[in-house]
Amino acid sequence: EIIKGLAEIGAFGPYIPENYGGAGLDQISYGLIMQEIERGDSGVRSTASVQSSLVMYPIFAYGNEAQRQKYLPKLASGEMMGCFGVTEPDHGSNPSGMTTNIKDMGDHYLLNGAKMWITNGTIADVAVGWAKLDGVIRGFIVEKGDEGFSAPEMKGKHSLKASVTSELVFQDCKIPKDRMLPGVKGLRGPFSCLNNARFGISW
Repeated sequence: EIIKGLAEIGAFGPYIPENYGGAGLDQISYGLIMQEIERGDSGVRSTASVQSSLVMYPIFAYGNEAQRQKYLPKLASGEMMGCFGVTEPDHGSNPSGMTTNIKDMGDHYLLNGAKMWITNGTIADVAVGWAKLDGVIRGFIVEKGDEGFSAPEMKGKHSLKASVTSELVFQDCKIPKDRMLPGVKGLRGPFSCLNNARFGISW
């Protein structure tokens, strides 16, 4: 119920250019916005910073123009919510050890694996996920409703209760070819997103 308000104050992707729905601000401004939200509740800040640093940033930085136009304005307005799928049950936040894999099936990709401790997962309309394609880490966009994709909420947390935390499950999940992020390969993809997020978190 607070997502609309977060969008109205510009908390989603404030450093994303205006032509994609952001405010075109700098990282200092983003940090100050996150600091003020954190003053109220860390879980709410987490909801906003994941949307900005881990969903909007990789689509802006590594997506193509069609992907930017399709997703960024709706993410900025709160019409869409997103999540970032890198942490796995057996590998924590160590992307090099991930076992989630995506295979080229000719006219589509086939995704299999699971992610854990994913902020916004159950309420997300899109997931920016990471998986190995022929042994190389690649980023891709999964949409709610895609065949083989589910995001059950994880219950019983001791803190950050205002933030939705979820599992992402991919069971022969079909991904259209136009959902792969073309602009990055390897560990640089997820690590650059995490580095981007750490700046807001440090505030």
